[in-house]
Amino acid sequence: METQRRCIHTREAPEPIGPYCQGNVAGPFVFTAAVGGLRPDGSLVDGGIGPETDQALKNVAAILKAGGCGPGDVAKVTVFLASLADFQAMNQVYQRHFRSPYPARSIVQTALPKGVVAFDAVALRP
Repeated sequence: METQRRCIHTREAPEPIGPYCQGNVAGPFVFTAAVGGLRPDGSLVDGGIGPETDQALKNVAAILKAGGCGPGDVAKVTVFLASLADFQAMNQVYQRHFRSPYPARSIVQTALPKGVVAFDAVALRP
């Protein structure tokens, strides 16, 4: 069985900084690319981990919406943090974007091209 795949594009999230889609719809799933705290115009929000987490998760939600689902449909999130010292501050904002039962989640400390946090998500379309 061949699965159809469709590239997601929305003006409500920043353009990719490389040769990739903001997200993909593949069968019943929506996969987002990792996206940080950039405004849709590509500028980084000011204020560090809190505002960046909020903007990054708004970007994820915009990509999910363009793919036919929303934060309540997310099964898995990967968090990319420049510093694990930001873990608690990120969690405080994260809890405003996702509700129980929370998605499964992994956290990776890594260097990021812009900002201090990024997220990607996998969702199941309703």
